[in-house]
Amino acid sequence: MIDLIQTIAPVFLLIVVGFGFKRARFPGAGFWAPAERLSYFVLLPALIVGALSRADLAGLQLGPLAITVFSLAVAMTILTLLMKPLFRIDGPAFTSVLQGTIRLNSYLGFALAAAFYGAPGVTIAAVFVSVMMPTVNVICIAALTVFGTTGKPRWLRVPVQIATNPLILACLAGVALNLAQLPVPKWASGVLEILSGAALPLALLCVGAGLDLSPGRSRYRAIAGTCILKLAAAPAVAWGLAQATELTGLSFVVALMFAATPASPASYVLARQLGGDAGLMAGIVTAETAFSVFTLSAILFWVAGHAAG
Repeated sequence: MIDLIQTIAPVFLLIVVGFGFKRARFPGAGFWAPAERLSYFVLLPALIVGALSRADLAGLQLGPLAITVFSLAVAMTILTLLMKPLFRIDGPAFTSVLQGTIRLNSYLGFALAAAFYGAPGVTIAAVFVSVMMPTVNVICIAALTVFGTTGKPRWLRVPVQIATNPLILACLAGVALNLAQLPVPKWASGVLEILSGAALPLALLCVGAGLDLSPGRSRYRAIAGTCILKLAAAPAVAWGLAQATELTGLSFVVALMFAATPASPASYVLARQLGGDAGLMAGIVTAETAFSVFTLSAILFWVAGHAAG
């Protein structure tokens, strides 16, 4: 348990530091948006390409993992729709609840996978994200079409957004290099290693900087319900699906860990652009990130024995 706390504490402390930096306006108000873009478009893709290009893909349970990930997104969407009457909220607010339930914070997930399980953990995390991200994007945009205030998203842009997503492209590049068994020049692997080293610290600082403690305080029911769905129900559903698909070992552990990560701060941007409830979304992201300190610690402690399975 002490080892677990010592491993997870730096991850969440960096989030707190990022929040403190943003509140103190350091290093400046204009820093965080470019920093997040740098992490998203350059640093995290470098981490993924480096991990996948060297990974033993033959040892991965790709089929069961992909089925588990896709089924998790669909199952949690259905569960959230069934529970909609209990929240007593309008359509735009419901889209924020749905995003808070099925979206994941890939920055935090990669950081935990790397901290606990090194390169093999990052490899499985990349597979998880490459399946979950397009699935969740389609579901969330569909929900915003039905329940949002604008109702006019550009559906033709969805395939383009998925096809040009830097994390998905990095997964494809890493797998292609691995399968082709092409030798990566030493200078190129050195560049990837340096960029990878900067990816997670900067990403976690950006997660903290993106937190907003002010909005959504009057809607505790929606925030609390979403936290329960994301941080408790989603890992439970992921566990059941993993049992059904016979997912084992490190794939099982990383799948449950990712299922329990809080929603991404990027959810706020989508809510604001497509007619969702952006204020409620900010409150959900903040609450989930805060409570995930405890729920993720509990889940990681519980599944620790499966890593060697």
